Amino acid sequence: MTLYHVSSTPDIEVLDPAIAAKNVKTYTNAEYKAWDRPRVFFFTKWGQEDVGIGRIRGNVYEVEVSPNQLYPLAEDPNGYYKRSKEDYEEHKARYKEMRNKPDYYPVNLFEMVATLAGRDEGAIGFIYPQQGQANKDIVALWEPVSAKRSEKSFY
Repeated sequence: MTLYHVSSTPDIEVLDPAIAAKNVKTYTNAEYKAWDRPRVFFFTKWGQEDVGIGRIRGNVYEVEVSPNQLYPLAEDPNGYYKRSKEDYEEHKARYKEMRNKPDYYPVNLFEMVATLAGRDEGAIGFIYPQQGQANKDIVALWEPVSAKRSEKSFY
């Protein structure tokens, strides 16, 4: 499956979430407020626009991933949202330890689902419908992936 990332950064060879998180743009600030795990966002269709800002300027990078590596967040086929209290408590302790959070700090639902999908399914990211866009999805990858720059204009 081909995914498309648009960035003003020239000559990217690896799209690394840890690096991307250091250079968060205005249009991704809201996404990071919802969930702080570093990740890189991708379009699934050529020429796809961001719902909030429209066309994004920059270079187009293509990556190849297996659909099996993407957990379908909206469908949640494995019921990770509904997991047992034991899984939740196990994850809660690990999350707080990893991020050095106090006991009262809530576990982020996206973080819990990502951890379970990664552990059980080998997922490296989520795929979910883009708001208001039929047959257009967004992918958020939390693992680095090799990228190839396209010379074609995305729009």
